[in-house]
Amino acid sequence: MSGEKDAKKPRVEDTVSSLSDIYRKAFYEYRPSVRVIDCTIRDGGLMNKWRFTDDFVRAVYEANVAAGVDYMEIGYFTSEKYFKRSEVGPWRFCATDDLRRIVGENKTGIKLAGMADIGRIDPCDIPMKKDSLLDLVRVACYNHQIDEAIELANLCLERGYEVSINLMAVAKNTLAEIDACLEKVAKTKVHMFYLADSFGSLYGEQVRLLIRRYVEALPGKQIGFHGHHNQQLGMANSIDAITEGANMVDGSILGLGRGAGNTPTENVLCFLRNPKYNVRPIFDVVENQFYELKKTVEWGLSVPYLIAGVRNEHPKEAMAWEAAGKSKDGLGFYDKFVAADGAKDDSTRAPGGDPDMPDACPEGPRVPNHDSELYRKEFHTYKPMIKVMDNTIRDGGLINNWKFSDDFVKAVYNACVAAGVDYMEVGYFSTPGTYTDAGPWRHCRDADLRRVMGDNKTSLKLSAMVDVGRITADDIPHSNDTLIDMVRVAFYHNQVEEAVKIANACTDKGFEVGLLFMALSSINKGDVVKALDVIADKCRCNFVYIADSYGSLYCEQVEMLAKLFQQKLPGRIVGFHGKNNQHMAFANTIQAICTLEGVAMVDSSIMGLARGAGITPTENMMMFLKNPKFKLRPILEAIQTHVQQLADDLEWGPSMALLYSGARNMHPRDAMAWHAAGKRLDGARFIDSVASKAARPRAVAGAEAGGRAAPPLPEDCRA
Repeated sequence: MSGEKDAKKPRVEDTVSSLSDIYRKAFYEYRPSVRVIDCTIRDGGLMNKWRFTDDFVRAVYEANVAAGVDYMEIGYFTSEKYFKRSEVGPWRFCATDDLRRIVGENKTGIKLAGMADIGRIDPCDIPMKKDSLLDLVRVACYNHQIDEAIELANLCLERGYEVSINLMAVAKNTLAEIDACLEKVAKTKVHMFYLADSFGSLYGEQVRLLIRRYVEALPGKQIGFHGHHNQQLGMANSIDAITEGANMVDGSILGLGRGAGNTPTENVLCFLRNPKYNVRPIFDVVENQFYELKKTVEWGLSVPYLIAGVRNEHPKEAMAWEAAGKSKDGLGFYDKFVAADGAKDDSTRAPGGDPDMPDACPEGPRVPNHDSELYRKEFHTYKPMIKVMDNTIRDGGLINNWKFSDDFVKAVYNACVAAGVDYMEVGYFSTPGTYTDAGPWRHCRDADLRRVMGDNKTSLKLSAMVDVGRITADDIPHSNDTLIDMVRVAFYHNQVEEAVKIANACTDKGFEVGLLFMALSSINKGDVVKALDVIADKCRCNFVYIADSYGSLYCEQVEMLAKLFQQKLPGRIVGFHGKNNQHMAFANTIQAICTLEGVAMVDSSIMGLARGAGITPTENMMMFLKNPKFKLRPILEAIQTHVQQLADDLEWGPSMALLYSGARNMHPRDAMAWHAAGKRLDGARFIDSVASKAARPRAVAGAEAGGRAAPPLPEDCRA
């Protein structure tokens, strides 16, 4: 968790994925039927009107070929009368001459795809397959266009193409509407049918529910998933889709796509174990082409896109906001499109979704994200027992040695108070005389706390962390002598006895106490159970946290661990702390919330500020949690006035090196050292460095999809 260098810390599987039985056997195998479609040029072209240079498109093509990607969607298949070439680039049309200029005769293992929109391609402009370099035509439609989509799909089938129908914006549809589409598609000969999360508004539960529905309704057809990344859920949703039986999964390099972008291709390739895939060429093209593109084309995560995704709305307003040069003005976007829109205000949310209130129903209209019955009532009510701890200062201090200005810390503190956050972890307790070159938040002295927070006459509770092996119980003050309310003790499984001693001493000193169980992904369940038994038998702490220290857990493992912790520790409050190496932190936090019963604690930080790839963003939590006590606007104000500036000055967040570390279940120290050496952008050579120490174990072909319990069906759809 803390990430500081210390020889006493155990080095657990630094360079080889730990073969922990926390992961089912299927996670060490691969399903040969899974195929990857890279959408970089087609979806990314929505951000620059497909005006990519030939060199860029060729580089993407060559990278996909070398990486073993199965299909490359190189643009839209469009009749030229609908767009002017003076206004859009060639990849809006996928004319054969343009394709041949880039790929020649495409004598490679990759297949080329083009997307056709209803009403923008005339039958006379669809050549026979033998006269085209395209192999696959993907017909995109909304549910009310399904008949037209089938008509166009049949025409493409007759002309010799592989054909997919991509049903868009399903989060706006009822199950009856979706089932009607499935029934019609089942009668066709199309090869593939796609679930497209067009607005980035679906959560894992909805993806699992729908993919199972698609698989059952369309035997013999390949089911696909196309995810958008508005809420940083594209990767997690893609994994859930694959697990439930989807054999086609979309990605785009560095997530390049409309608005917040898509599931990153590099993430998908790091996750899939099929040895035919090689992520290194993708890392290489990112360094050589995409970082330069980022200087002129803007895409990716932002507050406006987050808001659009949570509210299940088309990103056109967010895209216009960003195009006007206001991408960093999330506060202004919120004030214009959320706070000022009384009809869409979220203040009507009702309590519910808690075992104590199983029959709670929402009062007033559903919030926009829950127009569809795909979302159970728990998704538009709230669990009153969810508590949020903001880690911005403590975890973020690992980046700048806790040398935040008082003004910065006070801004974060004020934002947490106004936002209704329950706890703020302001730093560490330290042994006197240590960390003499660190800022004040490495020590949490009472004088420093009072200088910034006064007497803290607010509902916000303050927390400090201690690391086993770096402090003794005698070095921790009594609760009467500090503003700190909670002490959290971070430990590895082989330090549990010492952690319990410190925790009990802190309890005796009057603190609320939590234990953070770190690096769970690197050990076996048996070791986890032994440590939990020690805690259950000897420790008097209030809270016990699942800490995904390496950013290596997936939702399935979080679900299993959450159930195990509650089973072994009845009466204790279980929490979750997630790292974002694989863009999984927010999804894993949602999984913990959905799994845990009663009180649950979740960690976050503003803009994800934390060591390495960062953690779950507090702003995402404020948007997801429906409890009206939580307010997003104060967090956005702190971003605007303070945290964004820090983001411009410091480096944190996902990178190729940190992604690879997370996917291989490695401690991030090697990736962080790589960054510190000025090589943050050089992901390909990081792979070489890791491989020189230990090659990734070669996976074998395994069983077909499945394994997780079916998600609950919305109550009014169970008949």
